Amino acid sequence: MRIRGWFVSAGLVLGLMFIMVRLFMIQVVSTRSFSALEADLIQKADAIHQKEVIINSGRGEIIDQVGRSFVGEENLRLFVFPQTEQQLYLRRKQFLQLSRLLGYQKDVLFREMTHLTKPTILTTINGKELILNQVQKTEINKLKIPGVFVVNSDNRVRNKPSAQQVIGRIGRNPSLIKNLYSKEIQSGKYSLQSYIGVTGLEAAFESFLHSEAEKVLNYTTDGRGKALVGAKLFFKEKNSLDPSYSIKTTLNKDIQTRIDKILEEEHVEEGAVVIQEIQTGNILAMSSRPSGNGSSQMKNPWDNRAIMEATPGSIFKTVVAIAALEEGVVRPDTVFHCKGHLQKYKLTDDHKSGHGKITFTEAYAKSCNIVFGQVAEKLGGEKIEAYARRLGLGQEVIWSGKVFKDKEFHQLPQEQTGVIFANNEAKKDLGAVVQAGIGQRDVKLTPIQATNMITSLFHRGKVIRPRIVTAIYDQNGKIYYSFVNQYLPNQKPLKARTINEMQRMMRMVVKGGTATSLNQAKWSLAGKTGTAQVGKDNSLYNKWMIGFGPFAHPKYAVAVVIHSIKTEDDIRAKKIFQKVMDEMFLYENRDKTTKHKIKKRNNPSRLSH
Repeated sequence: MRIRGWFVSAGLVLGLMFIMVRLFMIQVVSTRSFSALEADLIQKADAIHQKEVIINSGRGEIIDQVGRSFVGEENLRLFVFPQTEQQLYLRRKQFLQLSRLLGYQKDVLFREMTHLTKPTILTTINGKELILNQVQKTEINKLKIPGVFVVNSDNRVRNKPSAQQVIGRIGRNPSLIKNLYSKEIQSGKYSLQSYIGVTGLEAAFESFLHSEAEKVLNYTTDGRGKALVGAKLFFKEKNSLDPSYSIKTTLNKDIQTRIDKILEEEHVEEGAVVIQEIQTGNILAMSSRPSGNGSSQMKNPWDNRAIMEATPGSIFKTVVAIAALEEGVVRPDTVFHCKGHLQKYKLTDDHKSGHGKITFTEAYAKSCNIVFGQVAEKLGGEKIEAYARRLGLGQEVIWSGKVFKDKEFHQLPQEQTGVIFANNEAKKDLGAVVQAGIGQRDVKLTPIQATNMITSLFHRGKVIRPRIVTAIYDQNGKIYYSFVNQYLPNQKPLKARTINEMQRMMRMVVKGGTATSLNQAKWSLAGKTGTAQVGKDNSLYNKWMIGFGPFAHPKYAVAVVIHSIKTEDDIRAKKIFQKVMDEMFLYENRDKTTKHKIKKRNNPSRLSH
């Protein structure tokens, strides 16, 4: 027994000695190559405790129609590390001064600092960009607060720009890079850690905007991954094989910002607004909700509702009206009799007792389902679909074409096509045709298609391809590529009479139809309202308002949609439409005043007095 006990004890001692030698070899002698794979354990430990944040993306700038930056402009910004309550208390005086310099309330700034989970560039209280000036930079640097300093940054990764869904976002996605840019990886233009455009223009123009000339800040974390305030920081700049290009959009930043604000004022949870310049077909503003970085009830805020399809309801009666007028099926003064229902198709109208004797113009103005069900029945599914496509529906309409080696370049590749009839059988089913005639059943279209359809009425019925981008610029500010205006191919113009009659019918919607509230607008407006039943049991509604203004000299086409509203009587689509048009009225007058002042300053005869 004693001998056996001795052997056991000796075995334990030898085992402990072996473990100690092994640990000595790992930690001291062969730390940098200890395994069959020769893993560098120090390097791995450093990697675990080293994190990075991008300060400058190096990507090309995205600007508005007059050269103002949406993203890509370098500015002075405040870079901050998370702070504990104890750290704030120890430097309370400096942080109070900082709050005053930034225009933050003390409690709000303190809450922001303690709620941060990682180092970041600070925004304003309402989440907008916080741009500093040289005076602020000097004063902040004087405070010498650990973990708080001013950097020159484009804030491309965290920035939520105006028109965020149009501009899009960038991110790291090694698997996507490997699939899309394998040749570029081999040439050194990309790496698996490159930032790439994921949505919007950032994605569509990735090959032009991309650059590897990033500026990155490395910082140290503790064992729990928490950033260490006061630890040594390293700035790292990368070189790029290819310079980046900038793109000029058709958007107007002032108008875009104001439209974003209008949707916020009206508490729109999901919806979109599109403003199109009628003469050029250019998109001046494209606003979508929800916005931000987080999701709202599983709805992605980076999805652009302005190019996503939705059931249109009665705005689709515009297509039916144009087809019927062009084909000679009706005239504006053709008389119908509405009893409030079309029994054989189980179609009803909001006016249960019916409109009685009513002209086609009045039926459009008052959005009579019964009249438009009858007209759709006469036209048939084939003609309705043909005219819908002729007006740019059921297909992509945003600018696309050959750009250098890319034969089918799309300015916004996420655009949805919409649909008129789900299949050929539906076109032959008169019940489905009648439902399509009032914008229900299979029919879906996008806000940009709706806006563009209105614009086509001022291009002889020919559908222009809306541009979001007009040009790509090189590093010297010279045009590298221009996107020339184009129409959909094989276009046949509408009769001038059809167009004139349609425009007057749209005016009657405002004068004495379903949109009389718009008579309070600053311009005389014309348009069409729409209410579509949606949801599993048709208990929700899409509310639309489309139209143009001013009526006498049309300049802008606008589409508004609000998704999945619980009440049919919601009037916000009309309110937003009026607010948008009033904003365009003010914009026009401000523009005229500015031009007048410039002309006055440059007039020698005036300057000599």
